[in-house]
Amino acid sequence: MRPIYDILNDEKFKKQIQFHMPGHLRGRGFENFEINPCMDVTELYETDDLHSPDGVIKESMENAARVFGADKAYYLVNGSTSGVLSMVLGFVGDGEKIIADRFCHKSFVSALALSGAVPVWVNPHLLENDTMWSSCEAEDIVKAMDENPDAKAVYITAPNYFGLMGDVEKIATEVHKRGMYLLVDGAHGAHYGMSDYLPPSIISLGADAVCMSLHKTLPSLTQTAILLTKGSHKRLENALKIVQTSSPSYIFTSSCEYATHFYENCPKDRWDKLFEWVERYFPEQVEYKNKRVKFKDFTRLNIPCKGNSFRVSEILREKYNIAVECAYGGGIIVILNAFHTEEEIKKLRDALDEICLEEEDAIKIAPFESRVEKLPREAFFAKRKSVALSEAEGKIAAEGIMVYPPGIYQVLPGEIITKEAIETIAMLIEKGADIAGVNQSNCLIFE
Repeated sequence: MRPIYDILNDEKFKKQIQFHMPGHLRGRGFENFEINPCMDVTELYETDDLHSPDGVIKESMENAARVFGADKAYYLVNGSTSGVLSMVLGFVGDGEKIIADRFCHKSFVSALALSGAVPVWVNPHLLENDTMWSSCEAEDIVKAMDENPDAKAVYITAPNYFGLMGDVEKIATEVHKRGMYLLVDGAHGAHYGMSDYLPPSIISLGADAVCMSLHKTLPSLTQTAILLTKGSHKRLENALKIVQTSSPSYIFTSSCEYATHFYENCPKDRWDKLFEWVERYFPEQVEYKNKRVKFKDFTRLNIPCKGNSFRVSEILREKYNIAVECAYGGGIIVILNAFHTEEEIKKLRDALDEICLEEEDAIKIAPFESRVEKLPREAFFAKRKSVALSEAEGKIAAEGIMVYPPGIYQVLPGEIITKEAIETIAMLIEKGADIAGVNQSNCLIFE
């Protein structure tokens, strides 16, 4: 019995048109990278050691730092999650404040639980009928820093899940004026800087540390990422040894190296052609204007759906054999990269034009203003009990509730569960969303 192997080798599944991560498009991107089981070795004299590099890994990571424009680069074999964990552990201590993007990925909340750091939450602004949100804005970060001058660092998500980014350069300037560090979850922006049509490389905008998921938008294996820093930070390096496996895969580290090689050597006309195709079939995606957004990634399509977006995603998969990144309350998200063809993008456009569903109101999936009663660390260690979601109003969430993907908490661990949150979560479940933190209409609260 091999159900995982069987589905991965199912013929229809293998022929599915992929508009989601990983960025190698089921091997299409590995033009000069052959994965062979003989590459799966351990730390040997010839192969170096990721946790104490002084040979080929050191040489490769120094080259990656040069390519991406950083002082130091660290290959991550536990995904951007390990980068987020190490950034927080490396710069912020137990009981110390960190000003943070409230619409962060769940890995940051895990970092708070591990480190004991105290978050000061900043809410990005809602966009497009409250179904999308911007990246954090400089004036909101400045206000939070002025109110919390004892904070050690600022943490933002740039780009966010919708491919939107605010003025990171301005935020970096303001953060450094106050003697704080700027940490960036840039998981979705590893390809930035590869074309004039794309936003600039994130590390070039002034952050002290940026983690990026190589596998999301570049040709690299799932679970591979990179952490870039300005300056050298010993505690950060120590944190990496804690959060990454003690048996790192050499196939993964080689994959990180290949993605770096691709970043440096990919012809720019690949991205130029992709821009032309997006402009032809989804012009609204390149004409996006919003005063709260400085950069919009044209490869991240946010396509509004008049009907149930979760049903649209299902129809695309079942009828057209097209798989998208995710459905959200107001539409679907599609990820494009340098290996897609015009024919594939046209098929997506044609399929969406054919699908006709009864119009419905968009569902707000952005988190709501709520009161934080307990820290994520307290929630992790708390005694818990399960209650019906319908009976959880006013209770403190012991486990976060989120739509996955994108892995952004609707209700944070330690937050008060509001009536508005309950109604929206119930509606999302009814429409077909995957909700983590709710099991058979029950959720976990503080006992």
